[in-house]
Amino acid sequence: MNLNRVLAIILRHYFLSIHQLERFFDMLISPVLMVLLIGFLSRYVASVQISLLAAFLLGGVILWVIFEKVSTNIGVDFMFEIWDRNLINVLSTPITFLEYITGLIVVSLVKIMVTFLSMWVIASIFYNFQITSLGLALALFALNLFIFATAFGIFNVSLVLRFGHSIGPLTWILPFLVQPFAAVFYPVSILPPIFQKIAYLIPISYVFEGMRGVLQTGQFMQEQFWQLYS
Repeated sequence: MNLNRVLAIILRHYFLSIHQLERFFDMLISPVLMVLLIGFLSRYVASVQISLLAAFLLGGVILWVIFEKVSTNIGVDFMFEIWDRNLINVLSTPITFLEYITGLIVVSLVKIMVTFLSMWVIASIFYNFQITSLGLALALFALNLFIFATAFGIFNVSLVLRFGHSIGPLTWILPFLVQPFAAVFYPVSILPPIFQKIAYLIPISYVFEGMRGVLQTGQFMQEQFWQLYS
C-alpha cells in the first residue's frame, strides 16, 4: 500500500469539504441543527398532553413540508437549468425574467398540491389525523407559508445569480437553517430567550404557533395571524 496515494485521497476530500457547501453542511451544520431540533422537542414533549402531541407533530410536519418544498423547488428547478446548461437558452428567448420566475412559482404550486394531497391521505388513513379540521385557518396558514416560501425561493435564486452556481446548495440548505427557530414542532416559549427573538423575526413561526392554537382551543387567533402584516 502506498501511503502517499492514500494521503492524496484524504487531501482531495479535505479540499472538497472546505469548498463545497453541501459537504460542510452534511458534516457539521446538519448534525448540530438536528440536535437542537430534537433537544427542544424533547423538552416540549415533557410538558404537553400526549393526546395533543401527535396532532401537533403531524400538523407541524405537513405545514413544514409546504414551506420547505416550495422554497427549495424554486431554487432547485433554477439550478437544474444551470446543471443542464440550459439557462442561456431560456434567457435568450423573448421570455422575461419575471415570466420565468412566475413559471417556477406555478410549477412549485402544482408540486406542493400533489404533495399535500398525498400527505393528507396518509395522515387520514394511518393516523386518523384530519388536517382539514383546521378549517379556514388551514387555507390562511398555507397561504402565508406559500408567500414566504416563494420569497425565500426567489432569494435563493438571487444568491446564485450574484455569487455563482457554487453557492447553489444553499437552495436546499437554507430552509433547514431556520427550522429550529421556526417553532415547527414546539412553541416559541420552549426556546432560550435569544432564540425566541430570532423566532419572532421569522414569519412562519407565527403560522406554526397559530396551528397549535387552533388544534388546542379550536379557535383561530386572528391577532397573532395579522401580526405577520403589522
